[in-house]
Amino acid sequence: MMMKKNTMKKPKLAVIDGDIIAWKSAFIADSEGALVIDSVISNLIKKWTPKGVTKVIVALSDKANFRKDLFPDYKANRASVVKPDSLGASFEILRERYDTLTLPELEADDILGIYASSGKGISVSIDKDLKGVPGWYWNPEKDKKPYLIAPEDAEKWFCIQWMAGDSTDGIPGMWMIGKKKAEKLLDQCKDEQWHELITEMYKLEQHAPKKDYGEIDPCVAMGQCVRILQCGNYDMKKKEITELWYPKVGL
Repeated sequence: MMMKKNTMKKPKLAVIDGDIIAWKSAFIADSEGALVIDSVISNLIKKWTPKGVTKVIVALSDKANFRKDLFPDYKANRASVVKPDSLGASFEILRERYDTLTLPELEADDILGIYASSGKGISVSIDKDLKGVPGWYWNPEKDKKPYLIAPEDAEKWFCIQWMAGDSTDGIPGMWMIGKKKAEKLLDQCKDEQWHELITEMYKLEQHAPKKDYGEIDPCVAMGQCVRILQCGNYDMKKKEITELWYPKVGL
């Protein structure tokens, strides 16, 4: 799995995860009063805008989600999460006062991933999933400034998640494989062998025992669910997915 070094120039466009902005603002408004919601959103957008950026797009998730067709249990664990009362108002303010973008069946993360991997934008989010995308990335709550994620580093991050899953999204991954163990297993072989290693482990039923996935191939489904869409996966003109990621070895 030979990959070229990423030499992308730093874009002047920032694409911000608006879902997180909306939820954060809504929780604060519920606590401090609805009148603060405008200023909270404005302050967060300013705080999340990298220096030197001349344009900002706020990405918002679509209500439909292609991952639920791949894996019905995707984010099913969030059904019981209590939404803040001000959440609807937060989204409404974002759509009315900012340049927002929602694409059919995609999450905000996917929009960030498409822009970042194409070199057209800096992905701005506190979600670590974006580390699986090559391109410019900034976590405004941890990083002093945006930095460039190389293709090989993005691929390793993705493979770790492919193995370990993501409990926050209801993706189980492999049985008894956490992120540290996953990374250790990857470090024991060459990067061009990663996909073969992981697919073979899934064949050995390393996923959750006694879990009936029906006709779903857990190896492919887990990978497609944790992988954020990148440039080439989505047709921005037709607004449709062109192709999904697939392991680089035969299953």
